[in-house]
Amino acid sequence: MNKYVIGLDGGGTKTLGVLVSGSGTIIARETGESSNIQAIGAEKLAQVLADLVGQLTAAAGLRVEEIDHLYAGLAGAGRPADREVISKIVSDNRLAKNHTIDTDAAAALAGAFAGGPGIIVISGTGAICFGKDEAGTLYRCGGWGYLLGDEGSGYYIGQQALIAALKDLDGRGPKTILREVYENRYGLTSIDMIISQIYSGKIDRAEIASNAPFVFEASEKGDVAARRIIENAGREIGIQIAATARRMGCAQGAVEVALIGSVFKQREILIPYMKEEALRIVATANFIDPRFEPAIGSAILGLMKENIAIDEVLLSKLAKGASA
Repeated sequence: MNKYVIGLDGGGTKTLGVLVSGSGTIIARETGESSNIQAIGAEKLAQVLADLVGQLTAAAGLRVEEIDHLYAGLAGAGRPADREVISKIVSDNRLAKNHTIDTDAAAALAGAFAGGPGIIVISGTGAICFGKDEAGTLYRCGGWGYLLGDEGSGYYIGQQALIAALKDLDGRGPKTILREVYENRYGLTSIDMIISQIYSGKIDRAEIASNAPFVFEASEKGDVAARRIIENAGREIGIQIAATARRMGCAQGAVEVALIGSVFKQREILIPYMKEEALRIVATANFIDPRFEPAIGSAILGLMKENIAIDEVLLSKLAKGASA
């Protein structure tokens, strides 16, 4: 008898779901609303999950009762207490015969390395690093939010550029075209006029992060301050990789690092600095693209929970379905 597994990748904006057969065929793919319980609460989460599972089963021509495993990798599910609440929601709504509630990081890791060990770095507005060892233990490094961390993120790059522009104004830092970039972008006659917009929240964290591409452009033009910021961003990411590798027991060994997020559109500029810091701990570091998206990563973990072997035949079917 064939098995059916649903894998979910839930974030703060949307939730992606895939329904996969035990042989690795992707039967259905649907998108739902945010499933971060911290942002939407338990009642709304119950509706989101039920709706998405219903959409997936309907698209596949199946009944919810036929789903053997629901593996949900969700943002906001980092604490055991939260996972227990979500687990009860899934049980009460009878969304699958069996289920597992996990973090979105676990889903991303499983997708990147097809369920195997490795390291992922996610750098978009924020930044965080995760590793998974041969025993399946998960390690987290960084990602403590924009007030306490997120080094190497889009926010970090945009914030440091703004600081450099203000130091230029003060005369306590090098002259930088970043000052003019910010003045032109926000229609300012002087860079210090941005202060009220920053502290009032008119220019928020996401908006500051959106300036990262301009910093890369300034760096390529030879701007000293911008080059320093980009180098520091790369080194901060490399330090996180090194720390994660050490905790995984990979010191002096080889690691594969999957790069995820908008900042890595500029990976070729960042990788030399990332690698230099990583190689202080590991012998070799290979930077790759994720093999699969996180929703498929959740599906792979669900198949594993159902004692289905994850071999290259199954992975080839998943890859074929993912590219269709």
